[in-house]
Amino acid sequence: MIEKTYKAVVAFLVLVLSFLCSANAQNSDRAYRIDTFNTIDSPSVMIETSGGAIDVVGQNSDEVRVEMYVRRNGRYVDPSDTDLSDFDIEIDSNGNTVVAKADRRGRSGWSLFGGRNISISFVVYAPQGSAVTGNTSGGSVSAEYIMNSVNLRTSGGSVTLKDLSGEIDARTSGGSINVENVSGTLSARTSGGSVSAYNVDGVADLRTSGGSIRLENISAKMSARTSGGSIRADFLSFSDDIELQTSGGSIHIDIQNASDFELDLSGNRVNTELRNFTGEFERDHIEGRIGNGGPKLTARTSGGSVNLDY
Repeated sequence: MIEKTYKAVVAFLVLVLSFLCSANAQNSDRAYRIDTFNTIDSPSVMIETSGGAIDVVGQNSDEVRVEMYVRRNGRYVDPSDTDLSDFDIEIDSNGNTVVAKADRRGRSGWSLFGGRNISISFVVYAPQGSAVTGNTSGGSVSAEYIMNSVNLRTSGGSVTLKDLSGEIDARTSGGSINVENVSGTLSARTSGGSVSAYNVDGVADLRTSGGSIRLENISAKMSARTSGGSIRADFLSFSDDIELQTSGGSIHIDIQNASDFELDLSGNRVNTELRNFTGEFERDHIEGRIGNGGPKLTARTSGGSVNLDY
């Protein structure tokens, strides 16, 4: 559904992106170095840094542009006033693979030149058909306008996924996850933040150990779990199974235009207005079917109520 829409609006998105890049040219002026590689329309792009952010932007071209930014104590620096002898820097291409890596030697961060306060970030513009892998231990990660595969990891920052389709996998140990306009197969997990998803189609698995989950305009087969917060979910359509679970909050569900589905709801209290229902219901548990049955809605909480509108 959403993937079809992508094809219709991709030209518009590229124009908007080009305008934004032009409007933010001063950011490129701050780059420590810029490298451009001619590729096919679906290269492999591998990005790694031990102390900075990773941002990947898809574009309608057959080249990969790598911008490397260096900051000391939060301030942009250039080659004339910064020594990177404590880092192994690799920005190169090999066939249809482009690599951008900045690894601090020894991983200790100490150096005579204040290396502990230096962070190296990458902004990469790549063909929309790229297969992207990004890994950082010290910053946020983001990807947008990629229509192939995206695999992002960070130990210390947030994750942003926007206007993507294909195979998407993202992990963070210390930040929130924000998803917008994603179609395909999505897996996203955080150990220390909230999860927000808007306009998701396909199959999605979202998990957090330390925050709330907010789902809006969802058409996907959805599994969403949290150990430490509430879940609020609004579904545009309900054609495949939905599973929502929390140990530390309430669950609020709004499903539009649903008349035939299965129910398995449990919590301290379950609140809904049952219509055309067959099954068993108690104050804290409802199990059965609406209408003729169909896809199954499962919602469980051990620390709050379950509220359903349909």
